[in-house]
This record gives sequence, C-alpha cells and structure tokens, in this order.
Amino acid sequence: MMVSVIFAVLAIGVLGVGVAAIQLQARIVVVVAGALAYDNGVIALGRPLGQGELLEGLNAGRFAGHALFTPLLIVVGALLARAGRTLLTVAGGLAAVLVALGVYTDIVRLRLVPERYADTLRYVNDNAAGPPVPAVVAILVLLAAGAVLWRRDGWPWLFAGAVAMFAAAAGGFAVPWLGNLGELVLLATIVLTVRYTRTGATPEPARTAPVG
Repeated sequence: MMVSVIFAVLAIGVLGVGVAAIQLQARIVVVVAGALAYDNGVIALGRPLGQGELLEGLNAGRFAGHALFTPLLIVVGALLARAGRTLLTVAGGLAAVLVALGVYTDIVRLRLVPERYADTLRYVNDNAAGPPVPAVVAILVLLAAGAVLWRRDGWPWLFAGAVAMFAAAAGGFAVPWLGNLGELVLLATIVLTVRYTRTGATPEPARTAPVG
C-alpha cells in the first residue's frame, strides 16, 4: 500500500472521531480532530500537488494547527479526571504557556524545507530542535488523567491510548505515519472516555460536565 493512502485513511479516521466528538459536544476535541485531519490530509495530497508555494502554505497550516491546538488536550485531561478548580486553572495556564512555546517554535521560527518519504512529499521545519515539548507534556498529562480514571473508576482506556501514543511517537522517527496513527488512537480513546464520563457508572456531576 502506498504511504500516501495510509495518510488519507488516517485523515478519514480522524474525521470520524471528530464527528463523534461533535455529537458529544466536546468542542476542544472537535478542534483538535480538525487540526489532525488537516495534517494527515495535507501529507496525503503532497505528491499530487507537487513542490511549490501552494503545498508549502498548506504545510505551514499543519504546524500552526499543532502549535495552537495540541496543548488544549491538557485541559481535556484535567476535565476528564474531574480535577478541582485549582488544578483546572493550572492546566489552563500550562496549556497557554505551551501554546506560546509552540507559536514561537512552529510559527515564528518556522523554516519549511521539502522532505520526501516513500511516495509522500511534505514540508518540515528545518529550525526544529529536540522533541516537540508541547505534545510530550500533553501526553504526560493525559497519562496522569488516565491513571486517575483507571484507579478510581476502573476505566483503563485513556491511559492505554496515551501509552499507545508514546509508543507510536517513538516508532515515528523511523516510520513517520506511526506517530499519526498514534494520534488517531489517542483521540479515539479520549472520545470514548468523554462518552464514558457522561454515561458510565460515574457520579452525576461527571456525567453532565462538558469537555471543552
């Protein structure tokens, strides 16, 4: 199978998760799903569009989406764990700091250069150095929230999704689409957890509390 097809399938899968999030009125998750679907879709279209200003501009949108929206999953994790007001405020502040960091790294200092992998063509940030800190911190927060839900409610799936994301991100250095697959798995477990906290065997406030 061509790798571009894999990214197209991932884009469709993320869109499906986004539709489920819309039905749950999980607005933050919908926004993140939109950014990830765009990310996969642009990579899938890279080769047909070809190298040039259009593809470069579309790829700039990929980095902007990750910078602006990925840290919002920290707030989602805090809400799913039913954190108190103080922890929710801390989560919001941390997300804001990481958005600012992402804007500096992936928007202000963005220097796009073309990169080919298998049959795909995309632009990457030549100024990027080290791991993507906002994404790593967001996954750590979701791991912690998942551990809380697992221990308190016996719901392991958010924790499992965050672990899968970590494993996929590590494998993504050698096989780029694995990281994107991990994002799909993580987002799907988040949506499942939103549904669970609203309809499962949880206290009444947790059932009705909105996520985003």
